[in-house]
Parts: sequence; structure tokens; C-alpha cells
Amino acid sequence: MDYTKALGLARHLISIGISLNEAVNNPVIPEVLRGRIQQALKEEETIVLQPARMVVDDKEHVEWLNQQDRSGWYYWPTLRQYLLTTKGWSSPSVQSLDNETDRILGRLAEPNGTDSFDKRGLVLGFVQSGKTSNYTALIAKAADSGYRLIIVLSGIDNGLRLQTHRRLKRELVGVSAGKGVPLPPMGKQWFEFTRDQLDGDFRPGFANNAALQGSQPVLLVVKKNGFVLRRLLEWLNTAPKEVMQTIPLMVIDDEADLASVDTRGSYQLEEEELPEDYEPPSVINGLIRNLLSKFYRKAYIAYTATPFANVLIPHDNYNLNLSDDLYPRDFIFDLPKPSCYFGAEELFGRMDDISEESMEGMDVIRHISDEDLVALQECRLPLVMEKAILSFVLAGAARKQRSSEDFPATMLVHISFRIYDQLQIHNVVEKKIYRIERRMALRQE
Repeated sequence: MDYTKALGLARHLISIGISLNEAVNNPVIPEVLRGRIQQALKEEETIVLQPARMVVDDKEHVEWLNQQDRSGWYYWPTLRQYLLTTKGWSSPSVQSLDNETDRILGRLAEPNGTDSFDKRGLVLGFVQSGKTSNYTALIAKAADSGYRLIIVLSGIDNGLRLQTHRRLKRELVGVSAGKGVPLPPMGKQWFEFTRDQLDGDFRPGFANNAALQGSQPVLLVVKKNGFVLRRLLEWLNTAPKEVMQTIPLMVIDDEADLASVDTRGSYQLEEEELPEDYEPPSVINGLIRNLLSKFYRKAYIAYTATPFANVLIPHDNYNLNLSDDLYPRDFIFDLPKPSCYFGAEELFGRMDDISEESMEGMDVIRHISDEDLVALQECRLPLVMEKAILSFVLAGAARKQRSSEDFPATMLVHISFRIYDQLQIHNVVEKKIYRIERRMALRQE
């Protein structure tokens, strides 16, 4: 057992009530690793978790989550163990995720009741800071507490939809072999109406309305595309009316500032007649609202790093044939910045225009000369670019040598917003990489 797996096991043992000393001295953990693991666990005990900020509307909210009997929960405990033992999350990180998702889920409605509900919320977080992990855990808890139909709106292209689907399959639905949570026992397995393939978006042939009438959760990961959403709406129209009235729906809108907001500025008050210059909502916005309008018991949670368009949605916008607009009227949840987060502020620094206080960025920015810029624009690699590529290759090789884990490594070359320019420089960089590969192959021979 290597250090990462041993540490994950010790974290899991502590999470189920075993003392630190007993966990570290478990016979399964190699003796040579115990001192290092004990030190890491002691350091985690002193980490201070920053509470997330939340703006809520309490007028009609009913507390329900604290009264839930969690002894029969399956999906969240399974995901929690996976994060601790397989992904190597620290106990404070998992605890923070647990607290955050409890607060978000608690702002929704109790799914097993008989009353209709319509909840709208927004979760904002830093770029690449764990929003997907947050809504994966939220879905797990929602399924445990009784939400039966989960629809994840994931981007506008097949690649992002597939990436999200695979992530949810690995951490939520379960896999029969390999890295991921195990397949749930009979009676708790998910119905998947989309597939983990590039062309695996929703099609009626993948779906069966009978699944909506059972007790097992149903998951769809769909992209925000007019054709796909119309297919989904047509399929839902064939479901029995009593199912649409009773099944609890949760919609997760990933990257909710993209395509979901009504860019036409359609606006109508409920008590007013339709204005003469009224335009129907933009396509994706109208289809999402149409989707929500079909259900009597629903929750819509938007996730984004750039929430400006979402919070500026008119809160009183009305359409007779659609659900209310997607304004987050029930809550806005601000995820805290992770302790090890590295983003634009850390890289470039920050200047506060009001207080005139500034924070210096890291000394990692290098400006290229005009001659090098001309070379790049002419799709020639200047010496500085060749050195950058070699540095990336050597850094990746060193990282691979130090760890047996297969971590991804990425270098971005971005010289233009035009696709044609990017394709041209792609060809040049690809030839450079090929020459490096050939040189390494010849040395190995």
C-alpha cells in the first residue's frame, strides 16, 4: 500500500469514529508510513474552515433537512468514502463539502411531501475551484433524501457534456471496475437516460417512462442545445400526468451564465397585458423554463463563476406559457475560495479602485518582444516558444518520475481569438512536438 492509499484509509477510519492512534496503527497500514501519516492527520486537525456566505429569502422557507433520517442514505456516504480513500481528499475538505451541500439542499423543499414547490437558487464559485464536486455531492444527497429525477445541463458542446457525464458516472452512478464508486446494490441503481459517449446525449430510444414511476433515481446529462432539449420535452409530454405532478425534479445548470439567460430582454409583468413590442425569450432560456413548467415539484440550481447576468435577471419577469424566469429568488450561495486555490488574482495581482490598496501578483509573467510576436503571428516558433515547450516536456517528465499516478498535464498556446489562427499555430506546435518525440525515440534505440 502506497502513502496516498494508506492516508486515505486512515482518514476513512477516523471518519467512522476510530481514534487517530488506532487508525494510524491499523495492521493494514505499513509501519514505515505511520509517522508521516500521523503528522499529516495532526496538521489537518488545525485547519480552519471558512464558512460560505449565503443570501436567502426566508419568507416561505420550511426547515426540513435536519429532520431527515440519514441512517438509510447510500449515495452521499459512498461518495464521501470515495473522496477520502480514493481521491485523497483531506478530512477538512470533505467536511467543508458536507457542510456546504447541507446548507444548499436545506434551502430547497422536502421532496417526499405532498405539496407542490418551485425553488430557484444560484451557487457561485471561483473558476476551477470545485463547483462540479459541489453539485455532485448535492445530487448524491438529493437522491438520498428523495429527489427522483436529476437533469444536469452541461455546457453547449458534446465534449463538455461527455466530461461531466463521465465524472458523474465515476463518482455517483458507479462503475463495475476501475476507479470510481462501486455500483449500488439492487434497488438503488441509477437509471441513465444519457450515455458516456461523445454522441450519447438524450434520445427517446434511451429512455423509458416507466422508470419515472419507480423508486430509483433517474439521471440525464444533456447539453444546452435546442434540438436536444426539444427531444426531451417531447418525451416528457408522453409521461403520465400524475407522474409529472408527483415526481420531485432537480435541475443543475452548469455554467449557468452561458446560453441559459434570456439575451433578448423579454419582459412582462404578471398583471399586465402582453406589450406590443414583446419578443419571446431566447431559445435555450425558453426551453429550460418550458421544462420546469411541466413539473409541479421542482428545484433549479444554477452554478457559475461569473454570476452577473444571472443576478440581473428581472425578478418579476412573467410568461403565461412558461415557468418564471431563472432569477435565483430563493438563495444565492457563495462558495469560499479553497485554501490551495491558485487563480487570476494570485497570478496577476489585484487593485482595489476604492481603497487604492493593491496586491502584487507572482513574478511569473514574461513579456515577449515585438519580433517574437510577429513570428507567432506568422506561425513561426520563436526561440522563447521552443524553450517554453521544452520546459513543459521536462516538467511533465519530472512529475511523472516522482509519482506513479497518471495526472493530466496541459500547456495552453493562445495567440488569437480566431479559430483559423489557432489552427495554424497548432500545426506548427504539433510538428515541434513530433520532432521532440522522434529525437527521444532515436535515443532510446
